[in-house]
Amino acid sequence: MRLRTAILAAAAALGIVAGALAWSLRSSAAPPALPELHGTMSWAPGARPAPPLAALRRLRGHTAILVLARPGCSGCADLRQELASVIRRLSPAQRPGLVVLRGPSTPVVYLVDRRGDERTGYVFPFAPAFVQGDLETLAAERLP
Repeated sequence: MRLRTAILAAAAALGIVAGALAWSLRSSAAPPALPELHGTMSWAPGARPAPPLAALRRLRGHTAILVLARPGCSGCADLRQELASVIRRLSPAQRPGLVVLRGPSTPVVYLVDRRGDERTGYVFPFAPAFVQGDLETLAAERLP
């Protein structure tokens, strides 16, 4: 009986020490980094070149919004209003070019950085504040 009590006490003490050690290691670690961009999907600079469209090539050096949507899609009027609102809230230096192409029935919006790479994408509906913040982030990036 004494042996069992001693083993149980030792196991409890070991568990307390292990828990305290794990807690101290966890609390000293850096918090996880927030994502730089907030779209449904995001890519690192240079990882995903934008499609080779003449309209996007003309916008090189500026950020761009690439919209893929079926003409007359449900939600297209709302999408236009949301994007217009986002663009109006940006400073003139941050305002992107806009390219619209025929696409799927559910609108998809890609943000293209000044180097011509797709950096983040959104399936509509999306949070306009995220699009605005991501456009501001891309406009502020330094070119290599």
